[in-house]
Amino acid sequence: MQRHGDRDPGYAESIVDALGDGAYVLDADRNRVFVNERLREVTDFGDSVLHGKHPERVVAEGYWSEEMGDRYRAAAERVLAGESADERAELTTTLGDGSTVTTETRLTPLIEDGSGSSDGEVIGVIGVIRDVTERVDRERELERLNERLERLAGFLSHDLRNPLSVAKGYLDLARETGDVDRIDPADDALDRIEVLIDDALVMARDPDAIEIDGEAIDLRELATDCWDSGDFGDPPADAALVVEDPGPVWGDRDLLRRAVGNLIGNALDHACEAPRVRVGVDADGIYVADDGTGLSGDEREAVTGFGVSNGGGTGIGLAIVERVAAAHGWTLELGESPSGGFEARLVGAEPTG
Repeated sequence: MQRHGDRDPGYAESIVDALGDGAYVLDADRNRVFVNERLREVTDFGDSVLHGKHPERVVAEGYWSEEMGDRYRAAAERVLAGESADERAELTTTLGDGSTVTTETRLTPLIEDGSGSSDGEVIGVIGVIRDVTERVDRERELERLNERLERLAGFLSHDLRNPLSVAKGYLDLARETGDVDRIDPADDALDRIEVLIDDALVMARDPDAIEIDGEAIDLRELATDCWDSGDFGDPPADAALVVEDPGPVWGDRDLLRRAVGNLIGNALDHACEAPRVRVGVDADGIYVADDGTGLSGDEREAVTGFGVSNGGGTGIGLAIVERVAAAHGWTLELGESPSGGFEARLVGAEPTG
């Protein structure tokens, strides 16, 4: 048993010591006067922290944030004041070895006469700690999954509707008129649907779950293919693609094509009437820059969100680029191009030659 101070909680110590979970006893001033061996083993805290004023000492040592300390303190004070007989607080704690856990602490009153009667004076608090890290991680992952599914459902129902309607309309006309030329626009709409489905599949998956088939890629060839394909927008007749530093770069060809293509499409959507789009790779990563009006700092933070679009598009272009970057271990940084326009950079991508 580990005691601290003059007051002996007696029966409470025996109960706390026998618990399989980490547990302790607080006195009326929120000093921990007793901790069981399980708490000592799990936390790897020294006596000065384990028997200090709680939560002040834990916060001072950096094991809890100020917000965690405030949350715990409020719950403990309610128990000590006799306002609550059962308080539960979910807290994130940094342990002595530097790892982080999420715990649920249950706080119940320690009554003076030891009978458990609600009529006695509250002289302290019994705290029992349970590690709920796995449960919380599962819940958070489910929340993220549900959020992705909701966004995916909204994207598919909204953005697939238009090209589907176009394809159906032209096929109906082809049936009515017998004019097979009507099928060509339907084919284009179906191609657009295929691109949207590929986008949706990238967005639906966690970056850690995306398999990277890495190889050396000629950036000039890749950017030119994106420019000429029409998958990411049709360049105006007076637009220009300038590949300044062609690579080669390492990456997954299909994913990198989608990322660079979306960045080129974004440049075509928001640049000036005769856009000049610059693509290259340097020591800071792959960049795609335009000569448009650029974006403010607040706009840059917002546009990588799913469904955010400044030009009436699907609103997932930069979100997909960010997902592709994360899958490669890169980051997406948005800034101003040398001409005062918009620049997106895949930081971490490196030339292989």
